[in-house]
Amino acid sequence: MKKIRLFVATDNLRQAVQIRLCDNDFVYLTRVMRQKIGDEFLVFNGVDGEFVAVINSIERKFLTAEIGKKISELKRTPNVTLAFAPVKNVRIDFVAEKATELGVARFQPIITRRTIVDKINLERFRANVKEACEQCERNDFPEILPPTKLESFLNEKEVEQKILILCDESGQGRKASDVLPSALCDNREIVILIGPEGGFTEEEFSKMRQLKNLHAISLGPRILRADTAMISALTLVQEWITFP
Repeated sequence: MKKIRLFVATDNLRQAVQIRLCDNDFVYLTRVMRQKIGDEFLVFNGVDGEFVAVINSIERKFLTAEIGKKISELKRTPNVTLAFAPVKNVRIDFVAEKATELGVARFQPIITRRTIVDKINLERFRANVKEACEQCERNDFPEILPPTKLESFLNEKEVEQKILILCDESGQGRKASDVLPSALCDNREIVILIGPEGGFTEEEFSKMRQLKNLHAISLGPRILRADTAMISALTLVQEWITFP
């Protein structure tokens, strides 16, 4: 039988005696997976690790489950931020799902001059991230930051302390294997910068290239869709980082 794992937004699973599940989680457990009183499933909250939960009551619109033994500690992912220009609905669902599976620690939507979609349904985005965490056996939960303008993001003081990896579709990026081994040699936060479907403007490229901690890489000879570029970049970066 398929292993059932659920993310629960509970502050402290270590001290919780029982949890109450309703809405989508309730429907999933009772109608999709046909769980009954006494059945077990796994829960995690992105902080305390993973626990066994046992259903002890099922009501009309919710169920309660008793928290049992802890089966694993929190497994942290590499300190990687995906800074990306939002794309259209179906494709942004794909981004949320696949980037979560690939171990992104946080999502930072950025608004550029050529960004077509300047808003994100954060509730829908979070739901896709939650489902991906449950499916791929992550027991942490990526941080989802509110959208910000690229210029504001680059002007933040903290940016100077990070490693910026620019996915450069202009032809000036170097081969990833020539850049990443030396660029990713310490434990600083890594920020992968992905532009919009129309690409970064020359002015945006110029501003980013002034940053001493920015490394531009090529993703190959073809122009990739924004969502494809994200997956490609994350795969390349994971090749050269040390996992916690």
